[in-house]
Amino acid sequence: MQKFTLVSTLILFFSLSSFPAKGAAALSELDHFVVSHGYGGAQFVRYENTYRLPINANGKVGDLTIDTGAPTTIVFRSSLNKFGLQATQTDLPVHGVFGKGEEKVGLVTIQQLTMGNLTLMNVKSAVLSDTNSGGLYRPYGLSDGLFGLREMFRYGVVLDLNNRLILAHPAGQMKGISDGIRSILTKQGYTPVNLSLVDDHLQVPAVVNNTPCKLIVDTGAFLTVIERQFSRKAKIGGRDTNIVSQGLGTHGRGVSYAQFPELKIGDFAIKNASVTVSDLDVAITGGKSNAAGLLGAEYLGLHGAIFDFNSGTLYLRPKKN
Repeated sequence: MQKFTLVSTLILFFSLSSFPAKGAAALSELDHFVVSHGYGGAQFVRYENTYRLPINANGKVGDLTIDTGAPTTIVFRSSLNKFGLQATQTDLPVHGVFGKGEEKVGLVTIQQLTMGNLTLMNVKSAVLSDTNSGGLYRPYGLSDGLFGLREMFRYGVVLDLNNRLILAHPAGQMKGISDGIRSILTKQGYTPVNLSLVDDHLQVPAVVNNTPCKLIVDTGAFLTVIERQFSRKAKIGGRDTNIVSQGLGTHGRGVSYAQFPELKIGDFAIKNASVTVSDLDVAITGGKSNAAGLLGAEYLGLHGAIFDFNSGTLYLRPKKN
């Protein structure tokens, strides 16, 4: 069977002067506003449905995949020696979107993590293997790990998928800029959607084929995925594929494909929606989380998603023709 990484990483644990000149995007009105409040950051690269952030960790260059589905930053075991890091092991099993695996999570601290013109100190990270023990996105080279949700909230990150910029405030969140961000983006046709943090995962209210639910927002998920039992409740149908979806910590699961008239994210409507359907772990679909699936990178990219982690807001706009 063909394999691809549908859900790469959803894990269950616990003043700007310049950007790189080569291929750099011009700062948008939003980015100029955020930078004027003491933010720094870097341009990242989009490859298909993945977002790769160039970094320098302890003097060694590499890159991390930007992943709102990872509760914390992660360094892959294959990159520990590269960055001069030594992990401390725990008894905590890796628990991914498809369940628990046999591997145990490690812990490490990155003394200096530089992205663009911004340096973060003493970034605590988890350590685990990627799905194929050496890199998630081999067509674009090996990834060294994930830049996760804890750091995005801690540093009040503004993540601009539309302009491929990640901006952070080294002194922490700046909630005072959120009204300005909202004003700029709503004038540009963006719709704000409230984010909530449930069991260390980012959620949005959604409606799948007229059936209300919650979805986990996951830039590390290659495609949007709906849990199979909920797909029956929402009556979205689906047809089997020969594709196996691969996650961290466990073996892959089979995937179906479904189309339906409308997917709503908050008040933002996506017409003629298509999603994948698969069996997700009960830790995602039950308990406090009670999510119906994952909102993946394809729709976030298509609709120019911008995240404000100061106010907990996701902004989406109609796709460009």
